[in-house]
Amino acid sequence: MQARLLLDMTGPPSARFPDGKKPKGTLIDHHQAWLLVRMGVAEPADEECLVKADRTPEQLEAAQAAYPRVAAGIHPDDYDAYNAGMMTGYNPDGSWIPGPNAEPEESDIWVPDRFAEDYDDGGDDASQ
Repeated sequence: MQARLLLDMTGPPSARFPDGKKPKGTLIDHHQAWLLVRMGVAEPADEECLVKADRTPEQLEAAQAAYPRVAAGIHPDDYDAYNAGMMTGYNPDGSWIPGPNAEPEESDIWVPDRFAEDYDDGGDDASQ
């Protein structure tokens, strides 16, 4: 059973990949290659893998689109912002790591809308 990687992957070292890095396009020949297809990191490279993965083309496309968000640990509420390039992940305090399309805020810390009402930046507030 064979699947072809759709992105660069890192895994344990092997004789074929001593550093553990498998580049996009690598053919994986393994009895569980179909799991990589279901995860969205590979495409079936033979009929056996396609049948075992048991996914429609639409399901395969959805898994491939979802994998980067899942791998980055993005919360489902933030999928739209991640897809739009507004954020790339989270800081340890839960604030967003700004993406390439992020708009700068007045504050130095980017806070997702769902946390904004609980955030106090310590600055002067005219309403106090």
